[in-house]
Amino acid sequence: MSSMLPKSWQGTATLHLPFAGGLFVYILIWLLCLTLLYFVIRGARSSSSFMKWTTQDILIVAIMGVILEVYDNMIGDQFVTPIIRNIPFAHIFAANDLPYMFLLMVGIAIVRKPGAATAMVFVDFLIMQLLYGGSESTPLYWPYGLAQGLFIDLYFLSRQGSVFASGGFRNFWDGLVMGALRAIPAVTIQSLFMGPFLNGQTETVALVFWYSLFNAIGNGLEAGITAPLAIRVARAVGLYSGTVASDGSLLNAGRDAL
Repeated sequence: MSSMLPKSWQGTATLHLPFAGGLFVYILIWLLCLTLLYFVIRGARSSSSFMKWTTQDILIVAIMGVILEVYDNMIGDQFVTPIIRNIPFAHIFAANDLPYMFLLMVGIAIVRKPGAATAMVFVDFLIMQLLYGGSESTPLYWPYGLAQGLFIDLYFLSRQGSVFASGGFRNFWDGLVMGALRAIPAVTIQSLFMGPFLNGQTETVALVFWYSLFNAIGNGLEAGITAPLAIRVARAVGLYSGTVASDGSLLNAGRDAL
């Protein structure tokens, strides 16, 4: 992370917590993730704007989670990221995440239900832990995997089923917000709190701030730009359904949204 920014931007201040303080914050992070997960599940069940999950939805989420992992830690890390690192400013804006954000938007456009983003990203995270060893391959790091999707699902829930249903600039905006929400909370939680507590790895506060900001901009633009294409891919496989009627019910007329 530190190699991406000039030394003058990185600062020297770090966040040092005693063990008891770190443990307390770590427990709070777990409680936050579980609470948000509860709200997502409860909101999806109680809202009339969303259909119930089906077996097909579960299968799609599982498949998309595997595809995300194939790109993220196999194709991306092995082939794309080494190239991106040689392009000025490309790596700090997470240009290597472009295919990942596109695939994530495809999954969201197909399933179109709260919980889909969290499920896909967490499946990706679990497979990564199973395939690759190391200090992060334990359930202790699960909040990081959850945080990458929970805030996306909260946004999806707040939009009452109208994400990717309006066409035009609104689809770009939906992607922009969801991409940024995938980056900021997870990176901040991992770098400032979980990393130092679980493995003693510390970064300066300034470095985490800039890294989170540039990641949010990069992931947001990537998701926003690829959102229209993701919707068309979802339509092409015959699974896209989309808009919200005036009474809040979900209609099967999403093919006409754009």
